[in-house]
This record gives sequence, structure tokens and C-alpha cells, in this order.
Amino acid sequence: MAPPMPGPGRARCRWARRATLVWLVLSSAMVARDATAAALRDNLYDVKALDAREAWAVGTFGAIYHTADGGKTWQARESGTKSALFGVDFAGRRDGWVVGKSGLILHTADEGATWTQQTSPIPVQKPLFKVRALDAQTAWAVGDWGAVAVTHDGGKTWEDRSLPDDVVLYDVCFPDAEHGFVAGEYGTLLVTEDRGTTWVKRPVGTEKTLFGVSFSNPREGWVVGIDGLVLRTRDGARTWEVQRGAVEAGSIEELGFLEALKNPGLYSVQVAGRYGVVIGDTGMVLTTADGGETWTRRELPGKQQLVWMRGASLAGGPEGFIVGGSGFTARVEQDRIVLPAGSDAAAAP
Repeated sequence: MAPPMPGPGRARCRWARRATLVWLVLSSAMVARDATAAALRDNLYDVKALDAREAWAVGTFGAIYHTADGGKTWQARESGTKSALFGVDFAGRRDGWVVGKSGLILHTADEGATWTQQTSPIPVQKPLFKVRALDAQTAWAVGDWGAVAVTHDGGKTWEDRSLPDDVVLYDVCFPDAEHGFVAGEYGTLLVTEDRGTTWVKRPVGTEKTLFGVSFSNPREGWVVGIDGLVLRTRDGARTWEVQRGAVEAGSIEELGFLEALKNPGLYSVQVAGRYGVVIGDTGMVLTTADGGETWTRRELPGKQQLVWMRGASLAGGPEGFIVGGSGFTARVEQDRIVLPAGSDAAAAP
């Protein structure tokens, strides 16, 4: 069915949706890919950390990059497409998926050496923004116009589970095989407790767009979104509270610099045990080492403060990777953000 007519809050979310979609889809034509350059040039949209040293990143013009040395160097891998790629995930090291523009789904079963296109049930007008691999057989993907797809056979077949609503779904996570969560515009949060057989909408107390969702276990999780929104649940998404985390010796509610920005957003949240990272507009990086009780802003140096952060991934603990616009990459450590050689500085305290 058609979505309800937007009120002021919905109109703002709708504007944010279109602005974000324009950035995601059109920016793929802004930067020419040059895999042989010393520094990456592609806009990077997502990253998957396999451990503290190895990760995969995807972006514009079919860009797939791999690092095995903690992000010091990234090697381009052939994707077989020039379409923008928005999401990447792996089940272990061997099996992985990438999703992108026009409902595209790519798969590897040889540790990323080769990527093959799988038959997608999603129409070409619907981009897919995120994919989550539960194991080598099962993966979920979500995207625009309520697009939801799932495979239970390693991608040999994909089933269309799309919503009837015209709603953008930006992120999906499964803290275990039974429990899953999907976040999107209009404050949309979908929850499954039966391996995705059924999904129910849970209210989060806002109609603002939710860009990221992450759960450390089936009960405790976070969503982030427009206007610096950070919400936390401790009961499996039944109730939510505004996160009051430390930022610049203050709290989320004291983010005065965000108010000076137009339509600021937080685009990804990743939690692993007591560690977590949130990223967003113009160099925004927040980290936690106490289970999200406090969040500390990590200052990036110089022009890095102008970069839009787009993807983050933790390798099961305090270490991981961040990617963003104009080929931005960084390594996450417990108490700092480490930038590659040649950046404005080696580390952000």
C-alpha cells in the first residue's frame, strides 16, 4: 500500500531520503576510478572487517578493494560491473556478497578472488544498500522502495520479500540466526524473532530517517540517523531511549556543531561487545569502549574533517575500519583512529 502523506517531520525525512539517494547514486559519476593510484579516489560506501588487518571495501564504478595489511595498501579486485556498489559482507573469509545499484548482487566463494553476478529478484529501478551474511548459505539484502531479498542456498536463488510500502531500507543486522533488525526512513524498524519468517514493525519514538542499526545481542542495540540521532534499546527493540553519550567532554545533546550543519546525519553504527563506532557527516566519528554508556568524538585532522563517513565495521572487538568519500579509509583502534600514510596525520586521538 502507499505510504501516508508526509507531515513536516515526514517531509524532512523525505528530503533527507532524496538527498541521500542523490549522493549515493549520482556521486558514482563524480570520481573516475584509478586503481593504480597511490591513494584511493573512489567514493567508498561500505566496508567489512575480517580481522584487525584484513578488510573489503566497495564503492563507485564497481569498485571492490581488499587490504591485508591493516589498510596501509588496498588492492582493486575485478567486479565485472561499472555500477555503484553500496554494501558488502562476508561469512568467514571464503564466502561474501556485494550489493548495489539496479538491484545488483555479486558473490564470491573463493575469498574474493573472483566475483560473479547472481540472479536478483529485485527490479532494476531499486538499488540495494546493505547485505548481511549469516553464514555461507544465508544472506539478507535491503534497499529502496521497501526492497528485501533473502537467500538460503548460497545465492543460487534469491527470494523477494519486499515490503508493500514505498520506504527506503538502509541497513540490516542479525545478532544471531533467530533475531534480525532492519532500519529505514520514517523511523522504520522491522524486527524478526523467527529467522526472518515474519517481520513486525516496532515504534522507535521518531519519524526521522534511520540510516544504521547494530545489535550486540538480541536485546541490546542502537540505531542512528538524521539530526545526530542515536537511540538505544535494552529489551530487543520494544522500548528506546535517546543515547546520552560523551562527545567532546559533553553529551550527544550538546552537539552544537551539528546544528550548524544542514541536514546532518549519522550513517552507520557498529557494536561488538563493549566496543562500538558511529560515523556520519563531515568527519564525524564517535567511539565507545564501555558498551555505549559513553561515546567519545574522535577528531580527524585538517581536510579529513570535511569527508563524509559512509561505512564502518568492527572485527569482533575494538579494531576495525572506516571508509568514506573520495577514497577515505582509516583503521579503528580502541582509543584512536589511525589514518593511512600520506594523510594529514597518522592518528586521531
